[in-house]
Amino acid sequence: MLANTLAAFATLALVSAQSCPPPSSTTPPPPPPTGTVLHPNGDAGKCLDVQGANFANGTPVQIWDCNGTPAQAWTLQRGAGKVKLSANGTNFCLDAGTSELATVHADADPGNGVGMKIWSCVDVPQQNWFYTGDNRIALTGQGFCLDLPSGNKNNGNRVQIWQCGTGNNNQVWTTNVIRRRYYRG
Repeated sequence: MLANTLAAFATLALVSAQSCPPPSSTTPPPPPPTGTVLHPNGDAGKCLDVQGANFANGTPVQIWDCNGTPAQAWTLQRGAGKVKLSANGTNFCLDAGTSELATVHADADPGNGVGMKIWSCVDVPQQNWFYTGDNRIALTGQGFCLDLPSGNKNNGNRVQIWQCGTGNNNQVWTTNVIRRRYYRG
């Protein structure tokens, strides 16, 4: 009888072990980014994006398919302020400086066609933007707006600044706030 009872417990233990998955050794995914995504001219499928999600000084800013990554999460507000990446642990801003020295020394010399990049946030004119009531993102007091060259929404098209112009839809940027979602453990 004892042998039968032990055999039954052994069988039950074996079945239980086979039906329960082993504990996971992977870490849960990071929480999704929070912030705001910027869409060129209302195209909700395209977003302002940091190339390759490379958070480093000088990385180009481009248009890319919206993918929900931190490379597309920005912080901005109506009126004057910075356009800043909202990824945790980053301190990078949208920058219209023409060189590394321009960003450090505040002599950006902005002009038509200057490609956008990210750079550590500092108090320089080429990082001071104004989000207008008609959805343009303009360099404060400079007369230049964030611009999608030729309206080209192909992945990898680097954004630039261009003289602000009424009716220039390449300078219209709409926003969607990213809502934080919580993962179940």
